[in-house]
Amino acid sequence: MSKDVVIYTDGSCLGNPGPGGYAAIVLQGGITKEVRGSDWYTTNNRMELMAVIQGLKLVNEPSSILIITDSKYVANQINRGNLRGFTNEPGRKNADLWQKILRLSELHHSLTAKWVKGHAGNKLNQRCDSLANMEAQRVKSEKDVRNFTFAELLKNITASPESIAARYPGGGYPIQVVQKYHQKFFEKQETIGG
Repeated sequence: MSKDVVIYTDGSCLGNPGPGGYAAIVLQGGITKEVRGSDWYTTNNRMELMAVIQGLKLVNEPSSILIITDSKYVANQINRGNLRGFTNEPGRKNADLWQKILRLSELHHSLTAKWVKGHAGNKLNQRCDSLANMEAQRVKSEKDVRNFTFAELLKNITASPESIAARYPGGGYPIQVVQKYHQKFFEKQETIGG
């Protein structure tokens, strides 16, 4: 039996490109789930697509899914009816993210989108907008510690998060943030190297 799922999504970017955030709210079987995240150098469209991807990942059984978004870029392409052809066009911007959406959508009965005007009083759209903006602001505020962590790792690839946090100018820095960027540094190295 097909389940109906609604996913509200939004992305935000400070600079475009610049620090960005995304958020999705999934309504499934009377349960509401939220997901959000960020990237320190991205575009608004990439954050819009990440919101869709992360929302789809929260749907745990084959369903008929409706994406509600204030991004015409997202809504128009999902409703085009040929997502596979669209993602495989040579030179497609954000092809990596569109391919993830395609793979996730193939697990479901259907994927459609509805465009809504942003900042027009839709409560869940506004909640996504608020969460995405908070994520973008948060990652922007972490710029100094991110840069310090990366610089320390470039000087000494074996430096631990604890040693980096302890050396942070002004008496140290919360270890959780340093650990996050320590991990991100090595994730980026794997992406570049492999």
